[in-house]
Amino acid sequence: MATAATTSKKESWWPLLWGLAAFLAGPHLPYLEAMAPIQESLLLLVPIVAACAIVGWRLGARAALVVIWLTLSLWILLQPAGSPGSQYDVMARGWALLLAASFGLVSLWSEAMPFFTRALFAVGLALGIGFIVALSSPSGIARFEHATDEEFARRVSSSIQLVEDRRSTTEWQDFATRFPTIDAGYDEAEVLMREIPAHTASLLPALLALESLIALGLGWAVYRRLSPIQIGPALGRVMDFRFNDQLIWGLAVGATLCLLPQFEEGRNAGYNLLLFFGILYLLRGTGVLAWMLKGRWLVVFLLSLYPPVYVPVTLALGLGDTWLDLRKRVKTSSP
Repeated sequence: MATAATTSKKESWWPLLWGLAAFLAGPHLPYLEAMAPIQESLLLLVPIVAACAIVGWRLGARAALVVIWLTLSLWILLQPAGSPGSQYDVMARGWALLLAASFGLVSLWSEAMPFFTRALFAVGLALGIGFIVALSSPSGIARFEHATDEEFARRVSSSIQLVEDRRSTTEWQDFATRFPTIDAGYDEAEVLMREIPAHTASLLPALLALESLIALGLGWAVYRRLSPIQIGPALGRVMDFRFNDQLIWGLAVGATLCLLPQFEEGRNAGYNLLLFFGILYLLRGTGVLAWMLKGRWLVVFLLSLYPPVYVPVTLALGLGDTWLDLRKRVKTSSP
């Protein structure tokens, strides 16, 4: 059995708590509710921590941690993740279990593997098994897209109904009389919200993979703060974030499927590849930008408020870092 590392430096809970709050609340916000494949984020998070606890127990950690998180996982997995008894409900709970199991297996396979690498392996393994299940089921992948479309539409309809109930009150009507443009703004927002599910349902694989990576990162960080026995390296800083340069082929394949007429049938797969790897390179570009600004995160945040500038700049920095790798060059050339 491999020898597990112990925590040598206590890690702060505050950054993690902010991340957990955003992860748990985000899928319930307008617009985002029609983009997050699994709205009840605890369904993903708790089984991941349980999987980490099992791996840690095999390396010498306390069994009590395993019992606690397995009990919480069982309770979470028994709760409905959407409309009770719906196909989406079954899909969401099945994915949560599959993702946690995949991450546990990858972590048992290699203790020294960096977190992001093992997270990518786990998500890839879970997606592969999920695609096999989808293809072997009646109606194939279209069935899963239809279930997702229905769930997204249900969430949007519920939110719109809450707003409409509020707009029917006397207080709101008096307010709208004084500010006539407010109703027009809500009408435009409602039209946009109703259009989102039709687009996001076809992007389910990419959105699910991205949400799963976030859940894995947060679950990993939670476990590191709860157990003195560690099962791998700590998460690195965003400014240092990079990954294998061969992932550029994911963007290349996605662009090929989307742009060339010969691959029209695979265009949806191309969009998913572009979204998934595009977000990864945006994050890598954000790290480069923060490094160039010497960690001035307030400036990075202010720039992110204007996506027409922020997105192309960070994407260009992320892609350029594949070949230039300025951070490594400066570090190597420094005395």
